[in-house]
Amino acid sequence: MTFDGETVSLRPSIGNWTLKCRSHYVIDRGKVIEAGPWSDEQVEAERRRDRAAKARFYGQTPAIELAVQPAPVKAAPGFWRRAWRWLSGRS
Repeated sequence: MTFDGETVSLRPSIGNWTLKCRSHYVIDRGKVIEAGPWSDEQVEAERRRDRAAKARFYGQTPAIELAVQPAPVKAAPGFWRRAWRWLSGRS
């Protein structure tokens, strides 16, 4: 997390894989940016990477570490989503 004196940014992305919506996003200078969906394999690989990172942080030996290739983060919502937000007054 970074704070530039006015806004907050949060990277890497945040994913909620336990809820049906499986939301995935980043926060960039105070704005929530929708990120692309991850496959079940990408979610599981990230969980393994996260467990290994926590184990290293707490001085434990990680079991197995595998490379993770998350879906790329979208720079901005698509045209139709932006149009809908504009039309509905949610911009």
